[in-house]
Amino acid sequence: MSYIAFQYAEALFAIANEEKQVESVLESFNSFVKAQDVEISKFLNHPKVTKKAKKEVLGNAITNSLFKNFIFVLIDNSRIDYLSDCLDEYQIIVDAQNKIMNVFVYSGKKLTKTETQELVKNLSKKHNRKVKLENIVDKTILGGLRIEFEGNILDETINNYLATLRNNLTK
Repeated sequence: MSYIAFQYAEALFAIANEEKQVESVLESFNSFVKAQDVEISKFLNHPKVTKKAKKEVLGNAITNSLFKNFIFVLIDNSRIDYLSDCLDEYQIIVDAQNKIMNVFVYSGKKLTKTETQELVKNLSKKHNRKVKLENIVDKTILGGLRIEFEGNILDETINNYLATLRNNLTK
């Protein structure tokens, strides 16, 4: 991510929060970025397409006026290529505001519903936040879990244990 994207996202969040439109802006933002394909991206980033033409086309397609004005600011400042990064940063700010912690759990096989619920319950209790958990299956993991959240890594996998053991034995 970039600091530029963070600044734009933070400004958008401040205005959306003031106007009580945080969730509707997030929904519009997600929809727009998901709908963007290669052709739309080429159009938005093409140097020969005028800013006025870009705004005219997008003005008709975007219904949320706050989000539309945000897009116009990005176009005016030639920062439209930061759009996806702005969405990522905006999502981080919204999650922080709502006390949501995004957790990625890597395991050798898909966690059962019970295991997932137990993990969410324990993490939520420990960190006093809501937890959004995504289980990522990594076939190279022999057993155990690697949990990543907010730059922290808790690696309780057999792979990590064996690597640590190997390092200690070769010293």
